[in-house]
Amino acid sequence: MRQISRPTALGLMAVAAGIAALDGEAAWRAARADDIPGITARVVAVNIPGASAIAQVGTFVPPGGTLTPGPTPAGCASPGPIPKNFSAYTLPGKVLDPNRILVGSRSNFGAPLPASGGLQGSFLSIDPSGKVTLVVPANFDSKGDQEATLGGAVQMFSANSPHWLNGVNNHSALTAQYTGVGNPLGLSNNNGFGRVWPANALFGLNGAGSSSILDPTGLPLAGAPNNLIGGVYVGDLTDRNAVTSPAQPQVIPGG
Repeated sequence: MRQISRPTALGLMAVAAGIAALDGEAAWRAARADDIPGITARVVAVNIPGASAIAQVGTFVPPGGTLTPGPTPAGCASPGPIPKNFSAYTLPGKVLDPNRILVGSRSNFGAPLPASGGLQGSFLSIDPSGKVTLVVPANFDSKGDQEATLGGAVQMFSANSPHWLNGVNNHSALTAQYTGVGNPLGLSNNNGFGRVWPANALFGLNGAGSSSILDPTGLPLAGAPNNLIGGVYVGDLTDRNAVTSPAQPQVIPGG
């Protein structure tokens, strides 16, 4: 487990409180009914439709760092790929500043949907350190890339929009037409391997789900171990037992 600072912890709680407010008056009343003694908190941001998964970005393993003994698995980048290859993205105020918070939403915030369709959805990168409640503009990312607003306090990380198609980095992937985010419900920041991993109900709860591995650009993984998968797994299209080969192993016998 990783320790986080008290301000960041309070920011996470505050955003969670904002989620309750956004998801309905009944949920908000229920949240207010239970007092939490000894905590001073505030609402960090509002106007995040369908706010869902929340995670502090955290610190990524530096170049040359290791988490476990032994060699790096074949096909994976060396430990510390974000600080090594994407250091500009982790600087103070940037989209993966360790102190910022990633928050999922059911909105594209103005970014257009791709031809492959699916539900809108995005992850915002939010600076929780300010003293003013951030009111996120509804269509601030109409250009469909990593736009920022409110003086950089809110920035788009990735959305279900053509800018972030798996095919940008993985032309031959079976999921080239899909993005890494769409109606996101979960999030894992892999601070060792150095990527952001969303989980999505891209076509609703009764449709094919997706999970993805995203670079700091918000694009699905470049240089993926398997070029038929790239950085986006969707339903049966990327069944690893079907799309792997001895030349691109992704299933370990007995694992």
